[in-house]
Amino acid sequence: MSILKVFNKNLAGPRELVLDTESTGILASDGHRLVEVALVEMINRKPTGRELHVLINPDRDIPEVVVKIHGISNDKVKDAPKFAEVAKEIRDFIGNDPVVITCRTKDNYTLDIALLNMELTKAGQEEIPASQWINVRRWSEAMFGDKNATLDKILDRYGISRKERDENGHGALLDARLLAEAYPKLLKDYMNFSEPAAAPAAKNTNKPPKP
Repeated sequence: MSILKVFNKNLAGPRELVLDTESTGILASDGHRLVEVALVEMINRKPTGRELHVLINPDRDIPEVVVKIHGISNDKVKDAPKFAEVAKEIRDFIGNDPVVITCRTKDNYTLDIALLNMELTKAGQEEIPASQWINVRRWSEAMFGDKNATLDKILDRYGISRKERDENGHGALLDARLLAEAYPKLLKDYMNFSEPAAAPAAKNTNKPPKP
């Protein structure tokens, strides 16, 4: 069964994917794996209705402390596909288009990038190259500071309701949809933002796409 939801919408323009994931933990080097992947397709900075969403059996234990964060328990994914079973569909859906995330980077480690590329490699698929990633968390940090760069703070800043997130907790699909709503507003502000002269040159994941 396909994990891709397809709606008939004929839109022309630049295609981007908004991604969010949930996992068993933070570091790939500690053996952590993905348990949920969600992708929202956008064309002309508007969601098309095409989404890819899947729960994944990580083939390892999900720590209870992590379950309390995203609500995905071992029992919930025991009958879910393993990543290798859905890897090609995920990779094909992404293709060569930009992947938008909001994820903190620490010591050059970005969870969404590291874990997805690790899983793709394990499954024999090509990684998503650095040139495709757009990490808007860096935009938020540059404009509003670290404490105001979280997804919740960005949603509040742009008047986007996070009622469902507050009531039900965050999940990959909900967070990807919310980021897709915030992304055009964040992009507009960042395009008009001048970073301090002393700031280092932007990396690939910090560059806004061309309009």
